[in-house]
Amino acid sequence: MGRGGAGFRRAHRLTPMRRTFYGWATPNSNRVTVMLEECGLDYAVRGVNIRSREQFAPEILALNPYGKVPILVEDPQDGTPPLVLFESGAILLHLAETRGVLLPGDARGRAEVMAWLMVVLTSLGPYTGQAHHWTELAPEKPPAARAHALALVDRVYRLLDERLAAVPFLGGAAYSVADVAAYPWVARASWAARRVEDTPHLARWFATVGARPAVRRGMAQPQGARLE
Repeated sequence: MGRGGAGFRRAHRLTPMRRTFYGWATPNSNRVTVMLEECGLDYAVRGVNIRSREQFAPEILALNPYGKVPILVEDPQDGTPPLVLFESGAILLHLAETRGVLLPGDARGRAEVMAWLMVVLTSLGPYTGQAHHWTELAPEKPPAARAHALALVDRVYRLLDERLAAVPFLGGAAYSVADVAAYPWVARASWAARRVEDTPHLARWFATVGARPAVRRGMAQPQGARLE
């Protein structure tokens, strides 16, 4: 269960909202739980074990016809129909915009954060996932496929390291939704046969972000879930 801050509890008394998170111990799921914790929001957790293919259960497909997690359902307690959100990037942006957190208000700052958020969404996550497939999950591991996947990960890690040599966080001077999106995937660097410490600026960022209490709480959800 997420922890709500005093300001958000006051808002909830005015507009009660029940939030339910559906996910498992995946980087994309942890993006959402970290963001919920950073926002100080209360939420219920529904584990969806993807290794048992629970994401294809009828009740999950009714929420997301793509059969994927994470999913966030926001149910206003005023008779308004629930809002069902899927795709981790869309959920992060919805929470950032509606809660007014981790996204700059000025156009220039917002554009910079959005650019790096897109790098994370389109490169860091997908490339690491492909590398995990070809290094661990695939029954056959053609050397060419493995080398290609690892080269793509290496390219994005070098890019992030160069960026973080110049600024404290991916979006610039302040912690933002781009960092929330990136952290759970960097936490799985071993999936791409990498060590975070081999990219020193990224390692410094990783330690800084990982020390945040909200990040620690979010990364522990769903409690007891394992991705094996």
